[in-house]
Amino acid sequence: MELEGLPAARQRDILLDLLPALCRKYGDIGSVATAQWYDELWHRWFDGDFETQPINGFDDEAARGIIRANAGLLFDKPDGTPADPDKFLRWANKFLDRNVKNPGRLTIQANVQRDPHKPGYARVPSGEHTCPFCLMLAGRGYIYASAETAGADHDFHDDCDCEIVPEWDKGSNHIEGYDPDSYERMYRQARDALEGRHADPLLLEAAGNVSPYTVTITQRNGKRRTHTYEPGNPNNLNSLAAIMRRQHPEFFRKADGSIR
Repeated sequence: MELEGLPAARQRDILLDLLPALCRKYGDIGSVATAQWYDELWHRWFDGDFETQPINGFDDEAARGIIRANAGLLFDKPDGTPADPDKFLRWANKFLDRNVKNPGRLTIQANVQRDPHKPGYARVPSGEHTCPFCLMLAGRGYIYASAETAGADHDFHDDCDCEIVPEWDKGSNHIEGYDPDSYERMYRQARDALEGRHADPLLLEAAGNVSPYTVTITQRNGKRRTHTYEPGNPNNLNSLAAIMRRQHPEFFRKADGSIR
């Protein structure tokens, strides 16, 4: 659909319908394909009637609100600032990327928790470049599902290329290039640098120059609670990612270490 040349308000109204429709359509395709993949793997390991369910938690109403807010870039501002449709396009591409990929990830996460054989799952980087935030989560290896751990690992930043991979027999998966032990050492090194009595001032400065990090935990009773860690706190993953980026510049040469 050609939008160029249309009034900004008309472009916005079209995008309010078009972007959610694309997210829903291709997110559904991804979740169904992921469910079929999980189901095929499950039946290679086990006999039984377990049926994987595709999950797409895309919220059209919430998405329209986010799109409307960002569509302000299509309009000239009263203070004379010109419209920036190129910036909006970059944002829209990231918005689509995240919301098309997320249903497949959610399908794995949800079915791991439903699965009677209680597999673990790992966050596995799959692209050429991986950001420090993802590397920290990948370093945890195959976490066996629980209400506590499931709630803490659902963050995927823009352009994230991580995949969620299940494992039923501990130690049975061998994925080329996936080295959680190495990732874990890098994470521990960063945490030690932040918690040490004689921390490098430059690392502390980097750790403090990030956003707060909020984690949402789903408890056993089904209730959800959130906690926010301020910059410089050892539990603020943004701070740890900033340190990792400076300790291993060759590894994170083109990666952004902050959660979006």
